[in-house]
Amino acid sequence: MRIIVSASALVAAAMLGAGAAQAQIACSSLKGLQLPDVKISDAVASTGAAEPAAEGARGPARPPSVPMCTVTGVIGREIKFSVQMPDAWNGKFAMGGQGNIAGTVSNMAEQQYGATRLGYATAGTDTGHVMEPGGKPPTWAMDPFLGPERQVNFSHLAIHRVTVTAKAITAARYGRQPEKSYFAGCSNGGRQGLLEVQRYPDDFDAALVSAPAYNLDQLLLPRVDTGRRIFPDPKDWNKRNLDNKDRMVLSKAVLEACDAQDGLKDGILSDPESCKFDPGPLQCKGKKTDACLSKAGVDAVRSWWGGVKDAKGVNLTPGFPRGGEGDNLWQQNLTGADENPGKGSYAPNSGILRAIDYLAYFMSRPDWDYTKPTIAQLQADLKTLQANNSDNPDLSAFRKHGGKLLMNHGWTDATISAKGTIAYTESVMKHDPSASQDVRLFLVPGMGHCGGGNGPQRVEWLTVLDKWVATGKAPDELETGFAPPAAGARKLCAYPKKAVFKGAGDGKSPDQFECK
Repeated sequence: MRIIVSASALVAAAMLGAGAAQAQIACSSLKGLQLPDVKISDAVASTGAAEPAAEGARGPARPPSVPMCTVTGVIGREIKFSVQMPDAWNGKFAMGGQGNIAGTVSNMAEQQYGATRLGYATAGTDTGHVMEPGGKPPTWAMDPFLGPERQVNFSHLAIHRVTVTAKAITAARYGRQPEKSYFAGCSNGGRQGLLEVQRYPDDFDAALVSAPAYNLDQLLLPRVDTGRRIFPDPKDWNKRNLDNKDRMVLSKAVLEACDAQDGLKDGILSDPESCKFDPGPLQCKGKKTDACLSKAGVDAVRSWWGGVKDAKGVNLTPGFPRGGEGDNLWQQNLTGADENPGKGSYAPNSGILRAIDYLAYFMSRPDWDYTKPTIAQLQADLKTLQANNSDNPDLSAFRKHGGKLLMNHGWTDATISAKGTIAYTESVMKHDPSASQDVRLFLVPGMGHCGGGNGPQRVEWLTVLDKWVATGKAPDELETGFAPPAAGARKLCAYPKKAVFKGAGDGKSPDQFECK
């Protein structure tokens, strides 16, 4: 039987168990902390040795890690967690999300946003299952006994339970509850953040949500639809209708057509929506060569850009923006590596294979063939997984206590479309126009999925979020720096405004742009 204890009860139990009512207690004493349905495995003090930022970390270069206490444990049957509490605490807590389909204890608040270095107590989890090594598919989801519980934990419950537990442990160490609590996550972590503010609106005072995988139709339909256009034979991944040479031909053509539209010829499309380039002229007139695309390749590109359509031609997904075709994300999500070992290896065609495996194993149908279902059948299959969606536009309960939602998305993200995040934001505003006071979306030109790309992308997002909560003044304009070794910065504007180049300069200074 699952035991779920309220946040207040856990905090009370933690403070009583630790005997904490005033000063910070010794880290090692937390190993004996008793909490309902929680087993503490260890409590270890670290010395604060230097620690590099995670690959793709978004924000300024990280200072060395700080002295802290790390508590690890398990909630319930198998939800593993880790809580980091810096000795120099700022009085606040930040829960980190997990990418992909989790499976290892990870924490985006720490890995991508440097939470402990900013003074936050922070936590991460594996969401209650173990990812099998070697890129194997998620067989954990179809375990006949534990599968249903694991899927619920992965969907939303693990983040909530770890949040409640981590706050209690934090209170036990410092002798007081966190003054403010934030969530920070990207991709699947962004989905988790949206589900938190929708299902558990009292867990956080504010949430930082980046490139959220908030709707399975928008995440999986394009991969299956475009994937089978590129890889029509599921038994031979080396037969492709669009390869990496085609991808670079496409990238060059897009930039030649649209790069200068924003007044800067710099390889970055500031406003991808203004680019209407069609790949038709790139189709080979005769035999296929490396300088042109096959008809099937052109159709695949049009499908990716234009979105998946039903039998009547009505869009089911918003499509992906133009401008990131030369990035590795296009290879990871679409064209794959030049040598493909075959189905079962995530490395060459991660986006397509993960979509296929997600559908197959979450539906307990490991023999599912992505080439067979119609779009309507795919939609029906996805309805069985709707509990994982975080597309509810009603944020009233979260906003009622002053909750703030800060979102961002890279325009060249080829994993999750920025157009989908725009659609969700607009649905929130349509549901309640007053939500514009508490919700902000920043679109980042040239940035890929959770970072990467050739555009500016370094923002202290947690600091921006905290300042918003502290002052009550919503951010409308931000500065974002280029990743080293590039220098300079640009201006970001809260949606629906865009940063428009004034016409003079090199595009590396925020004052060369204005929000319109």
